[in-house]
Amino acid sequence: MKTILTLLIGIALVALATPSNAQTTVADSAALKTYTGSYTFESGSPIQKFTVTADKGELYGEADSYGKNKLLKQDKADTFKSTSSYGSVITFIRDAATKAVTGFSMAIEGSTLTAKKD
Repeated sequence: MKTILTLLIGIALVALATPSNAQTTVADSAALKTYTGSYTFESGSPIQKFTVTADKGELYGEADSYGKNKLLKQDKADTFKSTSSYGSVITFIRDAATKAVTGFSMAIEGSTLTAKKD
């Protein structure tokens, strides 16, 4: 009886210590919203606009009107890799004082393009 009681207490403690998926998804969704919005590239860039959206805990990016691609979080802070055939790597830029996202740089096919958040 004592063994069963100890086992049940152990299971309860693990359940309490483990965050639920719902809590994690809500937190992730809130964090992803900081990246969402429209971004405009510098004049002469092959891409004019880039739109970042969040849906069900996932981040997506769309260059001009070429279709959405999932952006996969990378180990480096504020860095995502696109699932597009180009495999571009996007690193979001934050204001030093406010920590708000103000733009990003995109490494694509040996070039780096920059965009400012609208």
